[in-house]
Amino acid sequence: MPPTTSDGLVDQAAEEFFDALGRADEQHAVDIATGLLDAGATTEQVLLRLVGGAQERVGLLWQTAEWSVAQEHAATAVNERVVAAVGARTRGTAERGHVVLGCLDGEWHTLPGRIVAEVLRVHGWRVTFLGASVPAAHLVSYLHLHGPDVVAVSCALPAHLPTAHQTIIAAQRTGTPVLAGGAGFGAQGRWARRLGVDAWAGTAAEAAALLDRQPWAAPAPAGEGFNGPEYAGLTERRRRLIGSAVARLHGFSPLAGPHDHPPDAGVEDDIAQVLDFLAAAVYLTDRDLFVEYLGWLAGVLEARNAPAAGLDAVPEVFHAGLHDFPFAQDCLADGRTLLAGSHPGPATGRSPR
Repeated sequence: MPPTTSDGLVDQAAEEFFDALGRADEQHAVDIATGLLDAGATTEQVLLRLVGGAQERVGLLWQTAEWSVAQEHAATAVNERVVAAVGARTRGTAERGHVVLGCLDGEWHTLPGRIVAEVLRVHGWRVTFLGASVPAAHLVSYLHLHGPDVVAVSCALPAHLPTAHQTIIAAQRTGTPVLAGGAGFGAQGRWARRLGVDAWAGTAAEAAALLDRQPWAAPAPAGEGFNGPEYAGLTERRRRLIGSAVARLHGFSPLAGPHDHPPDAGVEDDIAQVLDFLAAAVYLTDRDLFVEYLGWLAGVLEARNAPAAGLDAVPEVFHAGLHDFPFAQDCLADGRTLLAGSHPGPATGRSPR
Protein backbone atom coordinates (compact mmCIF):
# COMPACT_ATOMS: atom_id res chain seq x y z
CA MET A 1 0.00 0.00 0.00
CA PRO A 2 1.50 3.40 -0.97
CA PRO A 3 2.23 5.89 1.85
CA THR A 4 -0.53 8.37 2.67
CA THR A 5 -0.24 12.06 3.52
CA SER A 6 -0.58 11.23 7.21
CA ASP A 7 2.18 8.61 6.83
CA GLY A 8 4.36 11.50 5.69
CA LEU A 9 3.39 13.55 8.73
CA VAL A 10 4.40 10.68 11.02
CA ASP A 11 7.68 10.15 9.18
CA GLN A 12 8.51 13.86 9.39
CA ALA A 13 8.02 13.74 13.15
CA ALA A 14 10.06 10.57 13.64
CA GLU A 15 13.45 12.18 14.31
CA GLU A 16 12.06 14.76 16.74
CA PHE A 17 10.16 11.99 18.51
CA PHE A 18 13.24 9.78 18.72
CA ASP A 19 15.25 12.70 20.08
CA ALA A 20 12.64 13.08 22.83
CA LEU A 21 13.00 9.38 23.66
CA GLY A 22 16.77 9.73 23.84
CA ARG A 23 16.40 12.59 26.33
CA ALA A 24 13.62 10.73 28.21
CA ASP A 25 11.44 13.79 27.61
CA GLU A 26 8.08 12.20 28.27
CA GLN A 27 5.93 15.31 27.87
CA HIS A 28 7.44 16.29 24.52
CA ALA A 29 7.08 12.74 23.18
CA VAL A 30 3.42 12.68 24.23
CA ASP A 31 2.84 16.11 22.69
CA ILE A 32 4.31 14.95 19.36
CA ALA A 33 2.16 11.81 19.27
CA THR A 34 -1.09 13.52 20.23
CA GLY A 35 -0.29 16.41 17.91
CA LEU A 36 -0.10 13.93 15.04
CA LEU A 37 -3.56 12.66 15.97
CA ASP A 38 -4.85 16.25 15.90
CA ALA A 39 -3.24 16.70 12.45
CA GLY A 40 -5.12 13.72 11.02
CA ALA A 41 -2.82 10.74 11.59
CA THR A 42 -4.60 7.58 12.71
CA THR A 43 -4.02 5.76 15.97
CA GLU A 44 -2.49 2.85 14.06
CA GLN A 45 -0.08 5.12 12.20
CA VAL A 46 1.11 6.73 15.43
CA LEU A 47 1.43 3.46 17.33
CA LEU A 48 2.93 1.29 14.59
CA ARG A 49 4.87 3.76 12.47
CA LEU A 50 6.04 6.24 15.13
CA VAL A 51 6.20 4.31 18.43
CA GLY A 52 6.94 0.89 16.93
CA GLY A 53 9.56 2.26 14.56
CA ALA A 54 11.27 4.18 17.36
CA GLN A 55 11.30 1.14 19.65
CA GLU A 56 13.05 -0.94 16.98
CA ARG A 57 15.77 1.73 16.84
CA VAL A 58 16.05 1.67 20.63
CA GLY A 59 16.62 -2.08 20.61
CA LEU A 60 19.28 -1.87 17.93
CA LEU A 61 21.13 0.90 19.78
CA TRP A 62 21.22 -1.26 22.91
CA GLN A 63 22.32 -4.33 20.94
CA THR A 64 25.21 -2.45 19.32
CA ALA A 65 26.25 -0.91 22.66
CA GLU A 66 25.54 2.64 21.50
CA TRP A 67 23.00 2.97 24.30
CA SER A 68 23.20 1.64 27.85
CA VAL A 69 20.48 -0.49 29.34
CA ALA A 70 19.44 2.54 31.43
CA GLN A 71 18.89 4.58 28.27
CA GLU A 72 16.92 1.73 26.71
CA HIS A 73 14.72 1.38 29.81
CA ALA A 74 14.08 5.12 29.98
CA ALA A 75 13.10 5.31 26.30
CA THR A 76 10.83 2.28 26.62
CA ALA A 77 9.12 3.79 29.65
CA VAL A 78 8.45 6.97 27.67
CA ASN A 79 7.07 4.93 24.77
CA GLU A 80 4.72 3.13 27.16
CA ARG A 81 3.49 6.50 28.39
CA VAL A 82 2.94 7.60 24.79
CA VAL A 83 0.89 4.47 24.07
CA ALA A 84 -1.26 5.19 27.13
CA ALA A 85 -1.78 8.80 26.04
CA VAL A 86 -2.73 7.81 22.49
CA GLY A 87 -5.06 5.13 23.85
CA ALA A 88 -6.77 7.68 26.09
CA ARG A 89 -7.51 9.80 22.99
CA THR A 90 -9.05 6.89 21.11
CA ARG A 91 -12.49 5.44 21.69
CA GLY A 92 -13.33 2.09 20.16
CA THR A 93 -16.82 0.67 19.85
CA ALA A 94 -16.10 -2.61 21.71
CA GLU A 95 -18.84 -4.21 19.58
CA ARG A 96 -16.79 -6.97 17.95
CA GLY A 97 -16.18 -9.18 20.98
CA HIS A 98 -13.82 -9.60 23.89
CA VAL A 99 -10.07 -10.33 23.61
CA VAL A 100 -7.94 -11.07 26.67
CA LEU A 101 -4.27 -10.32 26.01
CA GLY A 102 -1.30 -11.03 28.25
CA CYS A 103 2.41 -11.80 28.32
CA LEU A 104 3.55 -15.30 29.17
CA ASP A 105 4.78 -16.20 32.63
CA GLY A 106 8.33 -14.82 32.90
CA GLU A 107 7.85 -12.44 29.97
CA TRP A 108 8.32 -8.80 31.00
CA HIS A 109 8.34 -7.06 27.59
CA THR A 110 4.91 -5.44 27.69
CA LEU A 111 5.19 -2.68 25.08
CA PRO A 112 4.37 -4.89 22.04
CA GLY A 113 1.30 -6.23 23.82
CA ARG A 114 0.16 -2.74 24.79
CA ILE A 115 0.41 -1.60 21.18
CA VAL A 116 -1.55 -4.61 19.94
CA ALA A 117 -4.23 -4.00 22.56
CA GLU A 118 -4.74 -0.39 21.42
CA VAL A 119 -4.83 -1.37 17.73
CA LEU A 120 -7.48 -4.02 18.42
CA ARG A 121 -9.56 -1.47 20.32
CA VAL A 122 -9.51 0.79 17.27
CA HIS A 123 -10.87 -2.15 15.28
CA GLY A 124 -13.88 -2.45 17.57
CA TRP A 125 -12.73 -5.08 20.06
CA ARG A 126 -13.07 -4.91 23.81
CA VAL A 127 -9.54 -5.73 25.04
CA THR A 128 -8.47 -6.69 28.53
CA PHE A 129 -4.69 -6.38 28.84
CA LEU A 130 -3.37 -8.48 31.72
CA GLY A 131 0.18 -7.13 31.54
CA ALA A 132 3.50 -8.85 32.12
CA SER A 133 4.29 -12.37 33.30
CA VAL A 134 0.83 -13.92 33.69
CA PRO A 135 1.02 -17.41 35.26
CA ALA A 136 -0.90 -20.00 33.24
CA ALA A 137 -3.14 -20.98 36.17
CA HIS A 138 -4.14 -17.35 36.75
CA LEU A 139 -4.84 -16.85 33.06
CA VAL A 140 -7.06 -19.94 32.94
CA SER A 141 -8.94 -18.79 36.02
CA TYR A 142 -9.55 -15.43 34.33
CA LEU A 143 -10.77 -17.11 31.15
CA HIS A 144 -13.25 -19.24 33.10
CA LEU A 145 -14.49 -16.17 34.96
CA HIS A 146 -14.92 -13.82 31.99
CA GLY A 147 -15.36 -16.11 28.95
CA PRO A 148 -13.64 -13.99 26.26
CA ASP A 149 -13.90 -14.80 22.57
CA VAL A 150 -10.13 -15.06 22.09
CA VAL A 151 -7.03 -15.08 24.27
CA ALA A 152 -3.91 -13.50 22.75
CA VAL A 153 -0.50 -14.39 24.18
CA SER A 154 2.68 -12.38 23.61
CA CYS A 155 6.19 -13.85 23.70
CA ALA A 156 9.36 -11.82 23.01
CA LEU A 157 11.97 -14.47 23.86
CA PRO A 158 12.10 -18.10 22.64
CA ALA A 159 13.37 -19.09 26.09
CA HIS A 160 9.73 -18.92 27.23
CA LEU A 161 8.36 -21.33 24.63
CA PRO A 162 8.02 -24.33 26.99
CA THR A 163 5.87 -22.13 29.22
CA ALA A 164 4.00 -20.95 26.13
CA HIS A 165 3.12 -24.54 25.23
CA GLN A 166 1.62 -25.23 28.64
CA THR A 167 -0.31 -21.94 28.55
CA ILE A 168 -1.68 -22.62 25.07
CA ILE A 169 -2.88 -26.10 26.04
CA ALA A 170 -4.47 -24.84 29.25
CA ALA A 171 -6.26 -21.96 27.51
CA GLN A 172 -7.59 -24.18 24.72
CA ARG A 173 -9.01 -26.58 27.29
CA THR A 174 -11.31 -23.77 28.43
CA GLY A 175 -12.68 -23.65 24.88
CA THR A 176 -10.96 -20.34 24.15
CA PRO A 177 -9.03 -20.06 20.86
CA VAL A 178 -5.45 -18.82 21.16
CA LEU A 179 -3.89 -16.10 19.00
CA ALA A 180 -0.10 -15.92 19.40
CA GLY A 181 2.27 -13.09 18.55
CA GLY A 182 5.73 -11.81 19.24
CA ALA A 183 9.29 -12.41 18.08
CA GLY A 184 9.69 -15.22 20.59
CA PHE A 185 7.60 -17.51 18.37
CA GLY A 186 10.23 -17.30 15.64
CA ALA A 187 10.28 -16.08 12.07
CA GLN A 188 6.86 -16.50 10.45
CA GLY A 189 5.63 -18.05 13.71
CA ARG A 190 7.53 -21.27 13.12
CA TRP A 191 7.37 -22.35 16.75
CA ALA A 192 3.83 -21.06 17.32
CA ARG A 193 2.49 -23.54 14.80
CA ARG A 194 4.46 -26.38 16.38
CA LEU A 195 2.88 -25.51 19.70
CA GLY A 196 -0.61 -25.84 18.19
CA VAL A 197 -1.96 -22.27 18.42
CA ASP A 198 -5.22 -21.47 16.66
CA ALA A 199 -3.65 -18.52 14.82
CA TRP A 200 -0.41 -16.55 14.72
CA ALA A 201 0.07 -12.88 13.79
CA GLY A 202 3.38 -11.23 13.04
CA THR A 203 2.08 -7.67 13.53
CA ALA A 204 -0.74 -5.83 15.25
CA ALA A 205 -2.37 -5.19 11.86
CA GLU A 206 -2.23 -8.92 11.06
CA ALA A 207 -3.81 -9.68 14.45
CA ALA A 208 -6.71 -7.34 13.69
CA ALA A 209 -7.18 -8.90 10.24
CA LEU A 210 -7.15 -12.43 11.69
CA LEU A 211 -9.78 -11.53 14.26
CA ASP A 212 -11.93 -10.14 11.43
CA ARG A 213 -11.77 -13.53 9.69
CA GLN A 214 -13.12 -15.63 12.55
CA PRO A 215 -14.15 -18.35 13.04
CA TRP A 216 -10.80 -19.95 12.31
CA ALA A 217 -10.31 -23.48 11.10
CA ALA A 218 -9.49 -25.99 13.80
CA PRO A 219 -5.78 -25.76 14.68
CA ALA A 220 -3.42 -28.46 13.55
CA PRO A 221 -2.40 -30.77 16.40
CA ALA A 222 0.75 -29.67 18.21
CA GLY A 223 3.85 -31.00 16.49
CA GLU A 224 5.58 -34.16 17.54
CA GLY A 225 9.04 -34.48 19.00
CA PHE A 226 8.78 -32.57 22.27
CA ASN A 227 11.53 -33.73 24.59
CA GLY A 228 9.61 -33.54 27.84
CA PRO A 229 11.70 -36.00 29.90
CA GLU A 230 15.05 -34.37 29.10
CA TYR A 231 13.57 -30.91 29.60
CA ALA A 232 12.19 -31.92 33.00
CA GLY A 233 15.54 -33.35 34.04
CA LEU A 234 17.37 -30.23 32.93
CA THR A 235 14.91 -28.06 34.84
CA GLU A 236 15.45 -30.20 37.96
CA ARG A 237 19.22 -29.54 37.75
CA ARG A 238 18.78 -25.82 37.03
CA ARG A 239 19.98 -24.48 40.38
CA ARG A 240 22.97 -26.83 40.46
CA LEU A 241 24.03 -25.91 36.93
CA ILE A 242 23.78 -22.18 37.59
CA GLY A 243 25.72 -22.56 40.82
CA SER A 244 28.49 -24.46 39.06
CA ALA A 245 28.75 -21.79 36.36
CA VAL A 246 28.85 -18.97 38.94
CA ALA A 247 31.67 -20.75 40.75
CA ARG A 248 33.56 -21.32 37.49
CA LEU A 249 33.30 -17.61 36.61
CA HIS A 250 34.24 -16.46 40.14
CA GLY A 251 31.16 -14.28 40.33
CA PHE A 252 31.65 -12.51 37.00
CA SER A 253 28.88 -12.42 34.43
CA PRO A 254 29.46 -13.98 30.98
CA LEU A 255 28.74 -10.45 29.77
CA ALA A 256 30.99 -8.72 32.32
CA GLY A 257 33.73 -6.34 31.38
CA PRO A 258 37.37 -6.43 32.45
CA HIS A 259 38.29 -8.43 35.53
CA ASP A 260 39.28 -5.28 37.40
CA HIS A 261 35.57 -4.56 37.65
CA PRO A 262 33.77 -5.83 40.76
CA PRO A 263 31.77 -9.07 40.41
CA ASP A 264 28.56 -8.58 38.52
CA ALA A 265 25.47 -8.75 40.73
CA GLY A 266 23.47 -10.09 37.79
CA VAL A 267 25.70 -13.06 37.02
CA GLU A 268 23.04 -15.62 37.99
CA ASP A 269 20.45 -13.94 35.77
CA ASP A 270 22.81 -13.91 32.78
CA ILE A 271 23.75 -17.57 33.23
CA ALA A 272 20.12 -18.51 33.81
CA GLN A 273 19.12 -16.97 30.48
CA VAL A 274 21.70 -19.08 28.63
CA LEU A 275 20.37 -22.16 30.41
CA ASP A 276 16.75 -21.24 29.65
CA PHE A 277 17.51 -20.98 25.93
CA LEU A 278 19.19 -24.38 26.10
CA ALA A 279 16.13 -25.78 27.90
CA ALA A 280 13.79 -24.38 25.23
CA ALA A 281 15.94 -25.91 22.48
CA VAL A 282 15.83 -29.27 24.28
CA TYR A 283 12.06 -29.09 24.76
CA LEU A 284 11.43 -28.27 21.10
CA THR A 285 14.23 -30.57 19.86
CA ASP A 286 15.56 -27.63 17.86
CA ARG A 287 19.32 -27.22 18.08
CA ASP A 288 19.21 -24.07 15.95
CA LEU A 289 17.25 -22.26 18.66
CA PHE A 290 20.19 -22.49 21.08
CA VAL A 291 22.90 -21.91 18.49
CA GLU A 292 21.16 -18.83 17.07
CA TYR A 293 20.88 -17.39 20.57
CA LEU A 294 24.57 -17.97 21.29
CA GLY A 295 25.45 -16.34 17.98
CA TRP A 296 23.35 -13.30 18.89
CA LEU A 297 24.93 -13.15 22.35
CA ALA A 298 28.44 -13.40 20.89
CA GLY A 299 27.56 -10.45 18.65
CA VAL A 300 26.43 -8.44 21.68
CA LEU A 301 29.75 -9.22 23.37
CA GLU A 302 31.69 -8.20 20.30
CA ALA A 303 29.85 -4.88 20.12
CA ARG A 304 30.95 -4.24 23.70
CA ASN A 305 34.54 -5.38 23.12
CA ALA A 306 33.98 -7.88 25.92
CA PRO A 307 36.03 -11.09 26.27
CA ALA A 308 34.52 -14.35 25.06
CA ALA A 309 36.11 -16.37 27.87
CA GLY A 310 33.13 -15.99 30.20
CA LEU A 311 30.62 -17.02 27.57
CA ASP A 312 32.84 -19.92 26.44
CA ALA A 313 32.97 -21.25 30.00
CA VAL A 314 29.21 -21.52 30.47
CA PRO A 315 28.54 -24.23 27.82
CA GLU A 316 31.57 -26.11 29.16
CA VAL A 317 30.05 -26.18 32.65
CA PHE A 318 26.66 -27.22 31.28
CA HIS A 319 28.32 -29.92 29.17
CA ALA A 320 29.87 -31.49 32.27
CA GLY A 321 26.67 -31.22 34.30
CA LEU A 322 24.44 -32.69 31.57
CA HIS A 323 26.65 -35.59 30.47
CA ASP A 324 23.63 -37.95 30.47
CA PHE A 325 21.37 -35.68 28.39
CA PRO A 326 22.03 -36.55 24.74
CA PHE A 327 20.07 -33.80 23.01
CA ALA A 328 21.41 -31.13 25.36
CA GLN A 329 24.91 -32.43 24.60
CA ASP A 330 24.25 -32.03 20.87
CA CYS A 331 23.07 -28.43 21.39
CA LEU A 332 26.07 -27.60 23.53
CA ALA A 333 28.48 -29.16 21.05
CA ASP A 334 27.02 -27.04 18.25
CA GLY A 335 27.18 -23.97 20.46
CA ARG A 336 30.80 -24.54 21.43
CA THR A 337 31.72 -24.99 17.77
CA LEU A 338 30.08 -21.65 16.96
CA LEU A 339 31.81 -19.87 19.83
CA ALA A 340 35.18 -21.31 18.81
CA GLY A 341 34.89 -19.25 15.64
CA SER A 342 34.11 -16.01 17.53
CA HIS A 343 37.04 -13.79 18.51
CA PRO A 344 35.83 -10.61 20.22
CA GLY A 345 38.42 -7.98 21.02
CA PRO A 346 39.61 -6.76 24.43
CA ALA A 347 37.13 -5.84 27.13
CA THR A 348 36.04 -2.26 27.70
CA GLY A 349 32.57 -2.32 29.23
CA ARG A 350 30.03 -4.08 31.38
CA SER A 351 26.92 -5.98 30.47
CA PRO A 352 23.58 -4.17 30.16
CA ARG A 353 20.57 -5.64 31.84
